[in-house]
Amino acid sequence: MESDDLDKIIDDIYKTYDAKRVKEAYKILNKLFNNIINNPDEEKYKIFNKGNINLKIKVLLIKECQDILNSLGYVELDNERLIFKGDIKRLKYATYILNKIIFEIDEILEKQQKEEEEKRQEEIRKQFEETNRAFMEQKMERERLRQQCENDRKEVAQKMKPKDSVANKLQFGSKEIKVQFQCSGGGGKR
Repeated sequence: MESDDLDKIIDDIYKTYDAKRVKEAYKILNKLFNNIINNPDEEKYKIFNKGNINLKIKVLLIKECQDILNSLGYVELDNERLIFKGDIKRLKYATYILNKIIFEIDEILEKQQKEEEEKRQEEIRKQFEETNRAFMEQKMERERLRQQCENDRKEVAQKMKPKDSVANKLQFGSKEIKVQFQCSGGGGKR
């Protein structure tokens, strides 16, 4: 496989899988590759143990990562292990590409995090404004009710206010009253 194939595999993985997952896999691969680059004579760094739980979960669950390893010159040592038999220059190129993708992923994740934070802040602002609006409406309603109660008290107080007593006019002197009696017919002779 040529560099173009390696670029395509690395890029396709990046476009296919979750960015955080890809970043984690690429960081592990980068560390493994850098160990080989920095210690080219150490055999232990050239072995990729497929049985390692971290490698299984974080790297090999992305099946295309096996294609990266094959492209770089890893070959099967046994059922559980691969060994690097490729070119160190190609490995250096792979770390360059992986670092580039990791950097892009970091920028994307940072941008997403910033957008999520801005969205969260906007939701908090809206919630604050809604709470403040509701508070002001309640305050205005309380003030309206307080004023209405005050007006009602004044009105009731005015209705119940005792009126000044006014005495009846007194008339002095005698009043003549005429009374007429009528007979009802039964009584005359005895």
